[in-house]
Amino acid sequence: MSAITKQLFTSFGKVVDTFARTVIISVVAALQFGFSQASANDELYHFPKIEKYLIDSEFIDQTYEIHVMLPISKKDGSEKFPVLYMTDANGGIPFSSNTRIMQTAAEIPRFIVVGIGYPVNNIYEALNLRQRDLTPTESERPEYNFPIEGIETIQSGKKTGGGPEFLRFIREQLMPFINERYNTVPNDSSYFGHSLGGLFGLSVLFHAPETFNRYIIGSPAMWWDNEVIFSDAQEFLNANEALNISVYMTVGGMEERDRPEAHWVSNLYRMDALLRSKPIEGFTLKTEVFPEEAHISVYGMLHSKGLREVYGPAKCSLLQPGSCE
Repeated sequence: MSAITKQLFTSFGKVVDTFARTVIISVVAALQFGFSQASANDELYHFPKIEKYLIDSEFIDQTYEIHVMLPISKKDGSEKFPVLYMTDANGGIPFSSNTRIMQTAAEIPRFIVVGIGYPVNNIYEALNLRQRDLTPTESERPEYNFPIEGIETIQSGKKTGGGPEFLRFIREQLMPFINERYNTVPNDSSYFGHSLGGLFGLSVLFHAPETFNRYIIGSPAMWWDNEVIFSDAQEFLNANEALNISVYMTVGGMEERDRPEAHWVSNLYRMDALLRSKPIEGFTLKTEVFPEEAHISVYGMLHSKGLREVYGPAKCSLLQPGSCE
């Protein structure tokens, strides 16, 4: 990866963070005005701070950095919320600010965001680690393996194909950890992942679909290990007759032009056709291609459209005081 690409990741995060801070100021001002008009108690709701934890996995030699963001909520802690789990928190967590804004504006319901990352400074430093954790099988042709300064190296264990162990960490350690510490709706959780994270999401859907109720899948790297994910999809179809699951998949139309051997767009259409080849009761699928977006720029569309598609609008708005009581 070039220095230009590294700078792209850094600049991307700074732009998103600056934009989010500006919009949050506007939303908070609107909230303060609305609450002051409705009640003398202007501090009924608050924006909880993002909390961070370091958790050692019992299944793979890795410490994970977990970010937890609660939505604007009552200060007495009486409300319970669903949970959205997202990978690549070192790169994607700035979008949590946008999530909170959309929730407050009632474009989506309120839910807790749990970002799974690593104790590193940015997603660039986590490339080797995420490649191990987000891939379902060991491959002799990894996407990258950077033994260079600034990128975390894997000292022991699997270099790729650590997806099953990563899933066990999420199901058996992280989810119980979150449910014990926060007012969650334990049986209502969602997944958000992009690129290799999208591949991991599909793998979870096909092997342990009950893990999440909703899957937001962006630019899934279905080329991995000779496109083994398609055989997993067929086995998933053969094994299931009914599921209560909603899936949203998207890709940027420019991705296949930029990297034609990965078949980003054509594979998404192929997977869409396969999943629709057998009706599964309660299983809903929405697939969308954004023609003018590339592999990185499509992330913002995945976030905005994906959350709205799988969650739908909120039933009440905190900008209308009293409507959520």
